[in-house]
Amino acid sequence: MRVALLSFGILCLVGLSVGQSDRGNFFDFFFDVENKRQNARIVGGATVTIARYPFVVSLRRYSNHICSASIISSTYATTSAHCTYSFTTLSGVTIYAGSTSRTTGGKVFTVVSNIIHPQYNPDTFDFDVAVQRVQTPFTPNTNIVAIPLAPVDYVISEKVQPTVIGWGRTSAGGSLSPSLRAVAIPVVSTDVCESLWNSGTITANMLCAGAKGKDACTGDSGGALVVPNGNYFYLVGMVSWGSASCGSEYPGVYVRIASAGVRNFIAQYL
Repeated sequence: MRVALLSFGILCLVGLSVGQSDRGNFFDFFFDVENKRQNARIVGGATVTIARYPFVVSLRRYSNHICSASIISSTYATTSAHCTYSFTTLSGVTIYAGSTSRTTGGKVFTVVSNIIHPQYNPDTFDFDVAVQRVQTPFTPNTNIVAIPLAPVDYVISEKVQPTVIGWGRTSAGGSLSPSLRAVAIPVVSTDVCESLWNSGTITANMLCAGAKGKDACTGDSGGALVVPNGNYFYLVGMVSWGSASCGSEYPGVYVRIASAGVRNFIAQYL
């Protein structure tokens, strides 16, 4: 079964996020493997500090974690489009930044604008990217910093394993992690990824990564996939969809930031 890795209500698609139908009413959802995709969490990783990854933030509604996101400028963050596609208003939508803990110690920023990629396809998850503007600028400090985007057509070195970060579940059926977690995962070629998922499911705007026992999971949707860039990082991907059995032999699928159609959209808000 493939799903989106959200942590809010049932949608007509699956991603790695947490879902919501009414305020405070959160539940998981999974869909048929042939037609849908699911939300994600960090499996097989370890606890890390926000000081190491100060661009990582929690996207929330009515104080409940929905997805992860990444700060890209003084007033914008980016996440996967399926995390916000069901919003009819921005009532209660905030970004929680600057804390390793999912529940304490951070600063809350009100989201005033949500822009979804005009070519986003909720059935295929193609162009699964959106940006959020906050009402007051992110306060730069050691725990709140923007991350640069990978350049167009950037190729991840075969010698490097990207790292995915988030507060999602650490096992199928488990709870969201109270602390930020990360795991290094190998990139999987498009040919291998399609041989496992289905031919034609992986577009030029997606990349695959993961290994058995190392994966994103429910609550990790929108989470950053990063590689080292000098003394900092490049944002190379965002959690989009994957297997309902987090950590299975099926690789996770990520938004490919180096795709011109994805990067040029996000770059408007830098």
